[in-house]
Amino acid sequence: MERAASARLFRFIEGSKMEFPSTADFLEAFGIEPVEEDPGMAYCRYVKQSGDGLQELDISFSAVAKSFQVVLRCGGRELVSVSSEKVRLIKLRRDHSGSGIHVVFDVRDGTSEAVVTLEPDLRCHWWTLRS
Repeated sequence: MERAASARLFRFIEGSKMEFPSTADFLEAFGIEPVEEDPGMAYCRYVKQSGDGLQELDISFSAVAKSFQVVLRCGGRELVSVSSEKVRLIKLRRDHSGSGIHVVFDVRDGTSEAVVTLEPDLRCHWWTLRS
């Protein structure tokens, strides 16, 4: 069962929208504040280290660009970098596997989602499937 969290709603000139958690939500849920923020782009970047300090996940998103990025580093070296546009929703989640964020993308003729776990271990699952 997922934990509900408050979310900001950002409206575009074109009338599209993207839901995403506030900085206060991230602070409350994970104890982290943005390491970078640009209110004009509705952009936030967060870095979360693993318990042993050897790995880190760097996540960022922009409501104006409707984009989401995640970078996994180990020992200071970048191992994986994935990004996508057309984000529809970013929400906080908590279930039996841990807590983190769930990202849903608008893709034509399919579904694309990412689940980024920040606690207890750092993990990222990202998929795109045809309908």
